[in-house]
Amino acid sequence: MVTTTLPVRKVLVLEDRAQVERSGTITLAAGEREVEITGLSLLAVDRSLEVAAQGATVIDARLHRRWRRKPKGGLFEDASALRREVDALARTLVEREDALERVRMRLASLAIARADVLRDIGESAGAGGEGRERWSQQLDALDAAAREADERMLVARRAHRDTEQALHQARAALATAETPEADRECLLRLSLQGEGPVTLRVRYQVACAAWRPAYRARLRGGTVELEHEAVVWQRTGEDWDDVELSLSTARPTLGTTPPQLVEDRLRTRAKQQIEKQAVEVAIREVTIATTGAGAGDELPGLDDGGEARLLPVPGRAGVPSDGQPHRVPLGGFVAEAEVETRCAPELGPQACVVARFVNGAGRPLLAGPVDVLRDAGYVGRTELGFVAAGERVELAFGSEDGVAIAREVELTRDVSRLSGKQTQRTLVTLYASNATPVAKTVIVHERLLVSEVKEVEVELLPKQCDPAPRGVDRDGIARIELVLPPGGTRTATFAWELVAAGKVAGLT
Repeated sequence: MVTTTLPVRKVLVLEDRAQVERSGTITLAAGEREVEITGLSLLAVDRSLEVAAQGATVIDARLHRRWRRKPKGGLFEDASALRREVDALARTLVEREDALERVRMRLASLAIARADVLRDIGESAGAGGEGRERWSQQLDALDAAAREADERMLVARRAHRDTEQALHQARAALATAETPEADRECLLRLSLQGEGPVTLRVRYQVACAAWRPAYRARLRGGTVELEHEAVVWQRTGEDWDDVELSLSTARPTLGTTPPQLVEDRLRTRAKQQIEKQAVEVAIREVTIATTGAGAGDELPGLDDGGEARLLPVPGRAGVPSDGQPHRVPLGGFVAEAEVETRCAPELGPQACVVARFVNGAGRPLLAGPVDVLRDAGYVGRTELGFVAAGERVELAFGSEDGVAIAREVELTRDVSRLSGKQTQRTLVTLYASNATPVAKTVIVHERLLVSEVKEVEVELLPKQCDPAPRGVDRDGIARIELVLPPGGTRTATFAWELVAAGKVAGLT
């Protein structure tokens, strides 16, 4: 039987698993030969095993798991230097404990001998015997031996304490630096028919591996530098050293069965008399869902826009099997950005620096966390949604210190006695301040209601707005531009009106 190992050459990391490829060359004698390849992960999936041999015929291939044979001494041959140090300290600690126990036994025997001498003195003196000189010599010898034993006890205790402390530190370092040694091992047993050099390629899937995209964005003046990275975790039991690494958003575990179609029947009916006389409405909050310029708070999986994507890692990479996150660079780009200071006083008085730029990576950007930096350094973390190639990206780069906006709202309602028409006017007063020594231009976002029924009309009152909004989008968000002088303040107003027919109910 030929026993060998094949190094890991390629790794494809999926959302919750990985596909490992090993390859290498072995030499076979003529005839059918058994080959045993060691070092495979215990988590290798048997049904995913693929074996290809160039120069030979594969007769049989299967994964085999067994208990590892520990050599005499308790350490495996591939044990690291740190693990050998822990083993040596453990053996030394046992020797220190034995030496300490011998000193204790020596002190106990000296105490027994001293008690015997004292008992002999008491018995002999009561019987009138003479032996003062002999007793004095015995007691002096016992005292000298006890002093020597006490010194040995101090030395033994100090050595035991130092060794115990060193062993504790070494074990802590081992627990941090390495994973526990596996008591079992997985190997691949092959039956090959051939002769001469044979090139083997083995491919299989393993669990306990995952990856997620991550980004680092730095704002420099009017440009944004975006770095795309992948965070890879793996605890498969095999280290990926200097491998060709690829990342995929494919989900091979999902079923391919189409969803079942169910009936969705629509029926019409005549309006009731009460429905003709009154229109029931309600005011509700709706989250604006967008792609590219916005993202959700939670990103539990990979958002690839519905299409499986393959991202090769430039160069070669290494990911140890320690379960810790390891960052792998995927590329980046520098883009010109439109930078503005923005504030939404309805949500808070702080103003934020926002940059809008085009995705210049040449490929889509997957959803993931973004570490944002400015000239002063790290600012914080935000989220990036799925962004197609060439789509505009919007990122916030922290607050603008020294700029704050307070907000007051005044509501007036009027109901016509004849028609019952309801009119509600909203006047928003903004108090903006700039504590910095330079002038600031702030884009303030205010909103007004958006009506979905013809019986309710919402209208902006531009004559009562100072300054007038630059525009209102279809979601009712108005953009107001405020120019703040250095160290100065400014007051702005924003007004809009809601008019509802007399048969509308539910606005209050």
